[in-house]
Amino acid sequence: MAQHVARRGWALFGVVLVVLAAAVGAGMLLRDVRPAAGAGGIGSIGGSIGDNAALRPSEPGLATVVLVEDAALHPDADRIRNVLQRYFDAINAGDYQLWRGAVIPQWARDLGESAWHAHYRSTLDGSIVVHRLEPRDGGGLLALTSFTSLQNPADAPPELPVRCLRWWVSYPLIGQGDQLRLGPSSPSANLRAAC
Repeated sequence: MAQHVARRGWALFGVVLVVLAAAVGAGMLLRDVRPAAGAGGIGSIGGSIGDNAALRPSEPGLATVVLVEDAALHPDADRIRNVLQRYFDAINAGDYQLWRGAVIPQWARDLGESAWHAHYRSTLDGSIVVHRLEPRDGGGLLALTSFTSLQNPADAPPELPVRCLRWWVSYPLIGQGDQLRLGPSSPSANLRAAC
């Protein structure tokens, strides 16, 4: 039964990813399209929205964690948002101690402070959205999350050395109440694409 629910959750996550990819693709195609001239062939005096870069949100976007759909209705939504916010705030600030307080102790021990600083030295994350919360085998939840990261291309994954990446990651949520922590995601389950 739990495997059936997990498979259904992953299938739904896959559908969400396809829809997000289609929306990103459509946005990329339409981002430089100029509005048509108004009635009588007269365009706007101020130029098109495409000419005003200040109206476009800059990457990576706001660093505030947002829970949507049923994730926002979960009884532990505030605690989940808080632990994810600490996690991303720590990365954005280069604050290992804050990060260590947001993750399970074993992950912090396995990675170590020097490797953490090397791994995140140029990373800035934003546009952080928790799309769903799914039951996790062995207890706890998975937070199906998307976000955008900016980094020096040399610090990006070797197979995708670019400045801007869009990520889709399933973060394990382990513990309860104030002891809620993130566990490491499975690299093989993470999806990423250049912005």
